[in-house]
Amino acid sequence: MPARSRPAQPAAIAAEAVPAKPASPSAPSETWHQLSDDWMNWADRLAPQAEKINRPLIDALNLTSPANTAARHHLLVLDLASGVGEPAFGIARLLARHKTDARGGDNGGCGSSDDEDGEHASENDPAKALTGHVIASDIVPAMCAGLAQRAQAEQLANLDVIAADMQALPFANDIFNAISCRFGVMFCPRPDLALRESYRVLAPSGRAAFMVWGPIGDNPLFSVMQDVLQSILGVGFDQAGLNLFDFADVNASASRMGKAGFDDIVVTSHRPCGRIPHNSAFWRPQMEMLFGPQLRNASPAARDAIDAAIRTKLSHYIKDDHFRVPMCFHIIAGSKGN
Repeated sequence: MPARSRPAQPAAIAAEAVPAKPASPSAPSETWHQLSDDWMNWADRLAPQAEKINRPLIDALNLTSPANTAARHHLLVLDLASGVGEPAFGIARLLARHKTDARGGDNGGCGSSDDEDGEHASENDPAKALTGHVIASDIVPAMCAGLAQRAQAEQLANLDVIAADMQALPFANDIFNAISCRFGVMFCPRPDLALRESYRVLAPSGRAAFMVWGPIGDNPLFSVMQDVLQSILGVGFDQAGLNLFDFADVNASASRMGKAGFDDIVVTSHRPCGRIPHNSAFWRPQMEMLFGPQLRNASPAARDAIDAAIRTKLSHYIKDDHFRVPMCFHIIAGSKGN
């Protein structure tokens, strides 16, 4: 992919990127249509937590690699299954900040904003020469509409939203410098096809990174949620059509990346443990975003019973008046050779 000397124009990208052979994306999952409102309801409240989890995923994209900084081009990044906007928003802010920093702006008046000084700053720190545009995508049009509204409210001028099925991406080959996907690829009916599509649209020397859940046994919140909802509502992840743990096996996941064409594959496991006040029903956001329709159809008594049962089962993770519930996720990253 040739270096971009100026910001990419999203409308032109979308138009020029339509494959020669028309894509035939599968119909958006009814599950995600029903969950879009639940995701939007929690979007702003979960944003600070999302930023923390995003860091290792963005790092895995290696945006400041020698290939990118040496070329000094305007990067084009695709985020798959963007949901309510992460990590697309974080990447867009990062690339916009690099642009501002390179030109000497937003620095308390201590730097010049003229092009010459900006160029000099870029030479001192090549990473600051990076600028870029992010295409956020999701299969659910309602999710895209909410995402676009949030992006406009945050004034993210270098982000655009496109409705797209990651199993049949509406882009030509070798378009994107980086591709991110946070907790999305495992929900595809054909996730290996999604990996191959990602490889197809990734530019040579580009890198793709997928954040996926580790085993359910290493994620007590999900284990407890499954048991309680199965007991009270008769529904678990399988019945809800949610294959959260399809990439839980790191060796199998690395192999799947290799079969899709990626090389330089790196899998890292992360086990953060939050510190949440013991009187917080911290499980509700995740539960509603996964089981919103079932919870809406449940009686108030049933919902109260669910909260009480989850609290009881997680109570042994309380230390010093705070929940310390561990979690486990993997980041699977790979590159496309020149």
